[in-house]
Amino acid sequence: MDFSLLLDPYILTEVLVQGFVRGAMYALMAAGLSLIFGIMGVKNFGHGELFMLGAYAMFFVTVVLGWPWPVGIAVAAVALFIFGMLLERTLIDTLRRKAGRDWVLDAFILTIGILVVLQNLALILFGTSRRGVTSLIDGVLVWGPVIVSYERLMILGVASLVGLSLWAFIRFSSLGKAIRAASQNPEAAQTLGIDIRLIYTVTFGIGAALAGLAGGLLISIYPAHPTVGFEPVIKSLACVILGGLGNVPGAILAALLLGVIEAYSAFFMSAGWQNVITAGLVVLILIVRPSGLFSSSKVERA
Repeated sequence: MDFSLLLDPYILTEVLVQGFVRGAMYALMAAGLSLIFGIMGVKNFGHGELFMLGAYAMFFVTVVLGWPWPVGIAVAAVALFIFGMLLERTLIDTLRRKAGRDWVLDAFILTIGILVVLQNLALILFGTSRRGVTSLIDGVLVWGPVIVSYERLMILGVASLVGLSLWAFIRFSSLGKAIRAASQNPEAAQTLGIDIRLIYTVTFGIGAALAGLAGGLLISIYPAHPTVGFEPVIKSLACVILGGLGNVPGAILAALLLGVIEAYSAFFMSAGWQNVITAGLVVLILIVRPSGLFSSSKVERA
């Protein structure tokens, strides 16, 4: 490796931008996963399959129907929001009402079952072929020696806008305040007249919508196929652990940090090292600071 590259400001800037773009990809998935865990206490291992459904929805709208890609992204998010609410109300809510105090542990098994069912349904319906698009936006931005594609900048912009909108929704809207109250003390919130069942259903729907949005937005990078959600959900789990379980802003910040670390490791070492460094960082944080870098189990800090 040429160590002079370590001091080249243009190289450092380009890798930093690529790292933020990579982190923005992870942030969309991690925010939804962290939100669901923070409010419901459910570790949704089927989150990657929601990403997969979003990718298929994007492909159907943009390639099969020929509609513009912004419509495809919107359809992926809305469709997964509705699907997530139906999934929560028909399966998770039923389990919560009938399983008693052990429902969270049972929900862990349930989400694994959802993972298996959705993967195999996709395999039966769509086969193993990868369905994607070459790019959503053509062209690159050239700023001196720094070159970034417009598509990557669009991903960064959309992810930033969605992250800010999610923060504002949780912080300032009446429903967001109800969600925060339910995360702090569900019994007290219910006493105050908050419909906990509705809060859980909407929360799961929002988490699913974020996964679907990510699947649609990243279809040129992760083409739709039955197991496409595996890598994104592993990365999002790492971000949730690094940021602190249930801490949505922490998960987003951890995603950006992880994206930058992976970008620098891939550039200055090799692409194979990025997964090793990610795994090592997660293990280190679990040993040194198990609660996460931005430790909080509450969404009220959102």
